[in-house]
Amino acid sequence: MSCQTAHQLRRLADPENRPGAASVESQVHSGIFDWLICPPQSVISLLNNDIPDFNRENIRVHKERPYWEHYNLFFWHNFTVTRNQIRQLNIDETIDKEMKRWSHLRTRFSELDPHKTIFVVSNTQNNLATEVYDEPEYDQFQFTIDIIEQLEHSLAKYFGTSLDSIQLEVVTRKNRSCGLQGRNLTSFFPIDQNEWKGSKESWNFWWEKLTQRIAAVD
Repeated sequence: MSCQTAHQLRRLADPENRPGAASVESQVHSGIFDWLICPPQSVISLLNNDIPDFNRENIRVHKERPYWEHYNLFFWHNFTVTRNQIRQLNIDETIDKEMKRWSHLRTRFSELDPHKTIFVVSNTQNNLATEVYDEPEYDQFQFTIDIIEQLEHSLAKYFGTSLDSIQLEVVTRKNRSCGLQGRNLTSFFPIDQNEWKGSKESWNFWWEKLTQRIAAVD
């Protein structure tokens, strides 16, 4: 789970960036898991615990980023203030705002109709292996079939729906996944040279396939 997913979905949903994007623009919303970096197991735990609130005692600085240790979760772009045009980390000053934001996004997430929602997860962000995780931690951002199935079950349980109702798009690489070959709704991207944003070409191709599938269903 990483920032690349949110960045690319917003780019692709903008009609100015992608031909035909307007037809699905209304389906792309800011989500509670956008701009977070964490293993898929963290999201599974959050969903299984009904996405609980956090407080100041829960958040500490780890690797120079705000970190919720209990869920092994980085708020990579949050808890900052801007002074003299420079963004600075300040958990104490921003904690109330971030708690309210979390609650608001959880409410929006909970109101999604799972029958009309496509969930997207990716682990193709390059700096997961250079800036976020150390080598002994690389298994944390690997996607396995067991983990993906657990995530699907947790989504179904959270929304109180059947497993068949969950559409989970998985974007990964062959060297960052195991057992996903042959799984529907799974795309394997080649390695790119971008630090964190990912390959426009790969995401564009994925988006075209997605929008074609949506159009075929409609």
